[in-house]
Parts: sequence; C-alpha cells; structure tokens
Amino acid sequence: MDRRDFLKTGLVAAGASLGPGLLTPAQAAGGAVVAVAQNAGLEQMEEAVAAEVIRRMTFTAIADAVQAPSVQEAVKQLFKPTDVVALKLNCIAPEISPQPAVVNAVVEALTFAGVDKKNVIIFDKEDRDLTAAGYTCTATGPGPMVYGTVGPTKNPGYEDRFTEQGQTAFCLSKIVTREATAIVNIPVIKQHTFAGMTCALKNHFGSIHNPEDFHYIGGCNPAVADVNLAPALRQKQRLCVVDGIYLQYEGGPSYNAAYVDYYGSIIASRDPVALDTEIIILLDMIRKQHDLPPLGEAIRPPKHVATAASYGLGCGDPAQIRLAVRSV
Repeated sequence: MDRRDFLKTGLVAAGASLGPGLLTPAQAAGGAVVAVAQNAGLEQMEEAVAAEVIRRMTFTAIADAVQAPSVQEAVKQLFKPTDVVALKLNCIAPEISPQPAVVNAVVEALTFAGVDKKNVIIFDKEDRDLTAAGYTCTATGPGPMVYGTVGPTKNPGYEDRFTEQGQTAFCLSKIVTREATAIVNIPVIKQHTFAGMTCALKNHFGSIHNPEDFHYIGGCNPAVADVNLAPALRQKQRLCVVDGIYLQYEGGPSYNAAYVDYYGSIIASRDPVALDTEIIILLDMIRKQHDLPPLGEAIRPPKHVATAASYGLGCGDPAQIRLAVRSV
C-alpha cells in the first residue's frame, strides 16, 4: 500500500485505529508531520453529535501534529497565555468554508494553553465573507472576536507600506502585523483555477490587500510563496488545521457542488508546505477517481508549493513527511 492508498483507505476503514505506528520507515525518517483524523459517518449524524465528533477529531489531529500525548500538552507547546491568536479562515466561497464546529474546537483548544477567548480573533479578508459563511462579526464581548481586515465591525485595514518579498509586493493585514502574536491557519481544500490548488499556503492571499494582482501571473507563483515568506506570517504562524470534511477537486475557487466530495477529515500540521504537499497527492488521487488529470498537468499547476519548499518554508518531499492517520 503506498501513501496515496493509505490516505483513502484510512477513511474507508473508519473504526480501525490507524496511528503513527503504521508509518513506513521512509515516512518516519522525516521531521515534518501531517496528522489526519477521520470519520466516515459525519453526514449521517445529527448536527450536535457531528459537532462533538468534529471536536474530538480536531483535538486528535492537533495532538498528533505536535506529537504530544494530548491536545492540552500540544497547545501548551505552541502558545502562551499572553498570546493574541488570530485564526485565518478561508470564507471566499461560503458554501465550502471552515465549519464553526472546527473553529470552535480550535478556540477551545487554545484555552487549554491559557489563552483567553477575548484574545482570539477569527478573521478573513472582509466582514461580509465571514458573515456569509455563518459567523457573527463582533469586536466586543467575552470573545472570541470575529471581524475582517475590512468591514464595519472594526476595520483595522492594511498596512500603508508595502512588504516586498522576492518578486512580490503587498500590504499585510494589520490583524497580522499589529494585533496577533500568533496565527492558526484554518483553510479548506479546493482545486483553484489560477493557483492549481488552495489550502494552507494560498490561504494567506486573504491576509494581503491585492491577491487579484497575482492570479494571472505565473499561476500565483512565486507570489503565494513570497507572501508566506513575510516575517510577520512566517514567524507568527504556529499551526495549520484544515477543515477537510468536504473538499472540492475541480472548478474552484468558487463553490461548485458538482465537484465536491465528502472526505470526513481534519488535517493538522505545523508545516504548511508538508501539508499542501500531502493535499496535492490527495487531490490527484480523487481527481483520478473522477477521470480528471492530475493537478500537475493542468494549465496552471500548483507550482507555489515547490517554490515555498525551495525557500525553506517547509518540507516538500513526501518521503520526508510523517503521515499520521487515525479514525475517530
């Protein structure tokens, strides 16, 4: 069984306990860890029951990503009680955005490290994106706070000065530069017409003022990697937690129900490049099942992941990535 089969079989075989002990020697030799917590039956559960299962899946994925014995121990390794933690969502297509059950679980996990909810900011590019995805924007109250970089709720806006990284110039969200001391990246999985695919790295196009400037230039490459090279992002991002309950394998980034599959997974990693490397493998496997070519043969393949690896932003070699899969 190769790692492509392993990812898919882990979902089909829900109920089996698949843990790090099943890693191949090549996988175990690497330093980057991508943790997958799966459940094949979420669609058949009542909403409250599914939310509780998603909560446990999120905790399991975070603990395994950090290789800690529990989610409590994991977050204590990553966050301080004094941190202000920004959770970057991807709500550009509200129908396939991070589900509140996943985000709520991450917020609860942060409290295990002593982070007060009033110091948690759930954000995306604009208030209207968050609202359309089902979040209630607020900049007051007991927390967490919920607002966009742009919007009437708080409107912190973007830095006036450009950040220049490589060939790319952009203004970062003040939530990233001035408000947050730590970032949790919470993307979704989609094929992307311009970038090939979007998950952890591409999600930070929602942290800059001008992502549209790069959509027609080199398939967003090297722009996506350049943005992730910005010190304010690279130094503050502590964790990525992917809502992989559903994924869109074609027709993105806009929502297209015809190309959405249930995958029933929460996927976590501290390494955004390793995470996106595994997501490309997953998308290629699912595209093959639907008689579609791999992403690498598309008009705009996802070159930004390899570029990010070449910058030293993470591990882009599947043989050096530990893949930990559990059924929850």
